[in-house]
Amino acid sequence: MEDYPKNINNDEIEASEKVTEWDNITDGLENPFEDSENDGVDSLSDDKEKLLDRAALYKNFGKVSLALMALDEFENGETEKSEMPVEYVETLKSPEETQADALIKQLEAALGDVDRSLENQIDYNIVNHKQINTKEALEQELQSGSSIPELDIRFDKDGKPWISHSPRAGARFLFSKHIHEMTSEEVEKTGQRLSLEDGLDIFKKYQEDNENHKVVLEIKELGASEESHDELLENIRNLLEERGLTDTAIFATLSPSILKSVHEAFPENSKILNGGIAPIISYNIAEKSLGEPADKEFAVKIPGVELFFSNSTDVKDHADGYGKQTGYLWTRLPKETVSTLRKMNEEGKIGAASLTVVNKFANVLDKLSPKTAEKLRRHYAEQLDKMGIRKQVAIAKNNPKESLIRTKEQMGQDSIIYSDTSPGDWAADLPPIEKEE
Repeated sequence: MEDYPKNINNDEIEASEKVTEWDNITDGLENPFEDSENDGVDSLSDDKEKLLDRAALYKNFGKVSLALMALDEFENGETEKSEMPVEYVETLKSPEETQADALIKQLEAALGDVDRSLENQIDYNIVNHKQINTKEALEQELQSGSSIPELDIRFDKDGKPWISHSPRAGARFLFSKHIHEMTSEEVEKTGQRLSLEDGLDIFKKYQEDNENHKVVLEIKELGASEESHDELLENIRNLLEERGLTDTAIFATLSPSILKSVHEAFPENSKILNGGIAPIISYNIAEKSLGEPADKEFAVKIPGVELFFSNSTDVKDHADGYGKQTGYLWTRLPKETVSTLRKMNEEGKIGAASLTVVNKFANVLDKLSPKTAEKLRRHYAEQLDKMGIRKQVAIAKNNPKESLIRTKEQMGQDSIIYSDTSPGDWAADLPPIEKEE
């Protein structure tokens, strides 16, 4: 078994290499299984279609794709695939009457890995932070076993929500029109963006398979004025309610102003304040957040980008992110934002603020002084703990599993982990978290 890869990285294996067209895999499978005289195969044949249907959902999950490839080779009569793990090659070389039974068991085991991965992603609060703009990208991530995708939301001129990290609709950032300046028809014609409606339809299939699937909706912008907020959020509510996904949604935003509007529209839903609490300059963030209001905020703006530095304890109402890429660096958090996020946690939901900038800084220090890095992480985690707020942290892209475990140990098990690598395969091997009885 030494040739069998312990972890298969979906980012490194193209779907075309891992699995042939789904129809080619499933078309010829019925006769090999149902016509066999082997009792074990006959007993499996009743659930075969259900098994294959579920495998289709996760066909780009590493071990599932290999199991499906082996089934394809079995159906085509090929018994030697040098690029396949040795255990599959050995199965395909075994007597024909035992092959179907063994291959189905291997597929069942692969789907067991999917279940373990999905459970670990929920237990560890792993959000897939990869940028998704198209149907193909969303399907790839879900098929790879991502339990909680994050979808960036922007609105067109007609108020229709689109999944887009970029404020522009086309493929070229600097030369494409802004989504908020275009009609729904114009955005559709670009072919570069996925509507939230279609994205939720895709996600719904996975939520039906496993109710633990969640979706994070990061609201990038809510129009040029506060008056537009209610209407645009109502459009999202309708899409969620039509699909029975309202309770499944977690809302995220960079802006406390948008967070305020989202909370008014969705008071029962978990919420995350993204952005970054800046290390060093915000050393006493907890105490300062509860102190006297200070009207200190300034923005650095260049074409297409705005970066806010805020030391204010008040929520500033302005058109965050409207046609722009907006970021925040906090030296303290607005009192109203602290109160909202704390209330979420008191009610058993999620109310989190970002410590990603702190953790990125600590990741650099890990190479120079691991003890200093650990002290930095623990200090800021304690500050949010004092406020009753959970932590949102982005882990390092390299060695994500090790980075996640280190972050959890030093910042607390309630941290929400943002990963830029598809977590499906590597999350399956995470050590289980002990749960309270």
